[in-house]
Amino acid sequence: MVLDTKRDRVGEVMQTTPTRVFLRAFGGGREWVAGLEDVTPVGVADALRAKVAEINARGRARP
Repeated sequence: MVLDTKRDRVGEVMQTTPTRVFLRAFGGGREWVAGLEDVTPVGVADALRAKVAEINARGRARP
Protein backbone atom coordinates (compact mmCIF):
# COMPACT_ATOMS: atom_id res chain seq x y z
CA MET A 1 0.00 0.00 0.00
CA VAL A 2 1.12 3.51 -0.76
CA LEU A 3 -0.10 7.02 -0.04
CA ASP A 4 -0.95 9.21 -3.01
CA THR A 5 0.22 12.49 -1.52
CA LYS A 6 -1.50 14.63 -4.16
CA ARG A 7 -4.94 13.17 -3.42
CA ASP A 8 -4.29 12.13 0.22
CA ARG A 9 -5.57 8.63 -0.59
CA VAL A 10 -4.15 5.25 0.30
CA GLY A 11 -4.19 2.62 -2.41
CA GLU A 12 -2.92 -0.80 -3.36
CA VAL A 13 -0.41 -0.80 -6.20
CA MET A 14 -1.91 -2.63 -9.16
CA GLN A 15 0.71 -1.82 -11.82
CA THR A 16 3.66 0.48 -12.36
CA THR A 17 5.36 2.11 -15.32
CA PRO A 18 8.60 4.11 -15.23
CA THR A 19 6.63 7.30 -14.47
CA ARG A 20 3.19 6.24 -13.17
CA VAL A 21 1.58 4.02 -10.55
CA PHE A 22 -1.90 2.53 -10.99
CA LEU A 23 -3.69 2.34 -7.64
CA ARG A 24 -6.93 0.90 -6.33
CA ALA A 25 -8.63 1.58 -3.03
CA PHE A 26 -8.30 -1.10 -0.36
CA GLY A 27 -11.08 -3.62 -0.86
CA GLY A 28 -11.63 -2.76 -4.52
CA GLY A 29 -13.10 0.13 -6.42
CA ARG A 30 -12.09 2.28 -9.34
CA GLU A 31 -8.41 2.54 -10.20
CA TRP A 32 -6.64 5.86 -10.40
CA VAL A 33 -3.25 6.90 -11.69
CA ALA A 34 -0.61 8.74 -9.69
CA GLY A 35 2.79 10.02 -10.65
CA LEU A 36 5.67 7.97 -9.31
CA GLU A 37 6.94 11.07 -7.48
CA ASP A 38 3.55 11.47 -5.73
CA VAL A 39 3.48 8.14 -3.88
CA THR A 40 5.17 7.06 -0.68
CA PRO A 41 4.93 3.81 1.29
CA VAL A 42 2.29 4.01 4.00
CA GLY A 43 2.84 3.68 7.67
CA VAL A 44 0.70 1.56 9.93
CA ALA A 45 -1.65 4.46 10.77
CA ASP A 46 -2.40 5.26 7.11
CA ALA A 47 -3.02 1.60 6.26
CA LEU A 48 -5.40 1.29 9.20
CA ARG A 49 -7.20 4.50 8.19
CA ALA A 50 -7.83 3.08 4.70
CA LYS A 51 -9.13 -0.23 6.05
CA VAL A 52 -11.48 1.47 8.53
CA ALA A 53 -12.82 3.77 5.80
CA GLU A 54 -13.57 0.76 3.57
CA ILE A 55 -15.33 -1.11 6.39
CA ASN A 56 -17.39 1.97 7.23
CA ALA A 57 -18.37 2.43 3.58
CA ARG A 58 -19.53 -1.18 3.36
CA GLY A 59 -21.59 -0.75 6.53
CA ARG A 60 -23.35 2.33 5.13
CA ALA A 61 -24.14 0.52 1.86
CA ARG A 62 -26.13 -2.24 3.55
CA PRO A 63 -29.93 -1.87 3.46
